[in-house]
Amino acid sequence: FNIMGLLCLGFILLLVISNKTQLIIQRDKQVTLKCNHDDGSYYYMYWYRQRGQGELSLVAISLGKDTEETVAPFTVTKHIMKRPEIKESSLEIKNLTEEDSGIYFCASSIAQYLNLANYPAYFGNGTKLTVLAANVTLPKVKILPPSPKEICSQDKINDKRSTLVCVASGFYPDHVSVSWKVNGVARQDSVSTDTSAQQDKTTLMYHISSRIKVNDTDWMDLKSSFACTVQFFNGDEYVNVTNTINGQKGL
Repeated sequence: FNIMGLLCLGFILLLVISNKTQLIIQRDKQVTLKCNHDDGSYYYMYWYRQRGQGELSLVAISLGKDTEETVAPFTVTKHIMKRPEIKESSLEIKNLTEEDSGIYFCASSIAQYLNLANYPAYFGNGTKLTVLAANVTLPKVKILPPSPKEICSQDKINDKRSTLVCVASGFYPDHVSVSWKVNGVARQDSVSTDTSAQQDKTTLMYHISSRIKVNDTDWMDLKSSFACTVQFFNGDEYVNVTNTINGQKGL
């Protein structure tokens, strides 16, 4: 199991666990999401869906063991919540279509969801579900060196750094993360990555970019190496696609 969230309120500690964080499924199939927590006093459990950067939509609620209700516009014939134990819940989604793609969140609270002012619901990180509309395709990764305009900029007087840009393109679906290494050492500082991948509505393929600022002395050292790795989940396993460039003297 993967921990979705470890959440605290005063002396209350609630651990919410999910068995999957990413799922890629063919259309017309069905999937069952599972969740549990570790506090028997948290009687209320919920399932939510978020699509893109939109708001959370309540899919189903449970007010106790073997008590479940699917919330409109979701339907009980397609979205089936089960609560066999106070600490356990599942959500089955049938006849999957692309419209079912999104991030599904499991949550729990002491009080009913309509009265959460003093009793907040605790969420985990969610399970990202993609119902395939195209073939699974690995990303192509390339690194763009600093632009001549940046190198010659007057701002160099105050900022002795140059920007490398990593571009991952032509991949589907958008289950990716981007990381950098400088001279074999992982770097997280001075890194800026797009918050989400963008989709070409015609080809359905995605692209994402990430930028890293490096010291000019490192960039102009021919022995320096700069590696960008895109980790891609293909539905079965995580695949790393890496591109590396070396420093360039005199640029």
